[in-house]
Amino acid sequence: MAAAIKSTALLVLSLLLNAERSAATEDALVDTRGWPIHHELLPHSQDRNKAVELFSAKPEGNGPFPVVLFIHGHQEGPRDGGEAYVRTGRLGIMALRGYVSAAVSQPGYGNSAGPPDYCGPFTQQAVLVAIDYLRRQPFVSANKVALFGYSRGAIVAAMVATQDPGLAAVVLGAGAYDFFNWHPTLPGIARNRDAEAGTSADAFMARSAMYHAEQIKAPVLLLHGAADERIPVQQAEAFAARLKAAGVRYRIKIYPGTPHGIPIDDQYREVFPFLDEFLR
Repeated sequence: MAAAIKSTALLVLSLLLNAERSAATEDALVDTRGWPIHHELLPHSQDRNKAVELFSAKPEGNGPFPVVLFIHGHQEGPRDGGEAYVRTGRLGIMALRGYVSAAVSQPGYGNSAGPPDYCGPFTQQAVLVAIDYLRRQPFVSANKVALFGYSRGAIVAAMVATQDPGLAAVVLGAGAYDFFNWHPTLPGIARNRDAEAGTSADAFMARSAMYHAEQIKAPVLLLHGAADERIPVQQAEAFAARLKAAGVRYRIKIYPGTPHGIPIDDQYREVFPFLDEFLR
């Protein structure tokens, strides 16, 4: 009888170990350059039953390292959220430059529980959860965290910057910063905004960093295409003027003749020196 019990226990233990190995293999991610990627599902601060998905890559060594957190824009087709930065190798590129590089999935994208709220408070809190998690890692320099948001991600990053005075830098690409004076000409944008956020004054105020600029403490880099067909360049120009009036350090780069999608290499020519200045 004792031998049978021992045999059964060994079998169960073997099955458990094999399951753990299988799970570890499934969770092992690498980017297009073979850089190891870590994948986390974090509990949302407003509803711990809902997950916030985070992908990250760290440089070799023990650190502490500065952090760049990417926030994606709207995605048609596969809404894979932060995983897009894994597929394109952008996390590995930043890790090679000595940054802990991370990408958060907005609620309703990837494996972050929705529904999406069009850059609203639930999405902003999801990003704050990701920032808090990253700051608590032993290899992270907690006072050297930067945000890099694009399109919808820039809307979110700008609003998060008004709530987190400890950020070291903020990069905003092709974003909208004043919903009261943004009138989308593409029907899909207006439809999504109206369905997810509504059009009340409170909804617009909760997504418009223009009216909270004095709360931003980090230096800001604004990138925008002069021919942006989704969000007019006047949004960036007006926000730059508001940042100046509020005494916020800022830089703005307008790309002549460029649409909503600014070529990534053109972005990097502005972003790399900006991050190196404020995160090193």
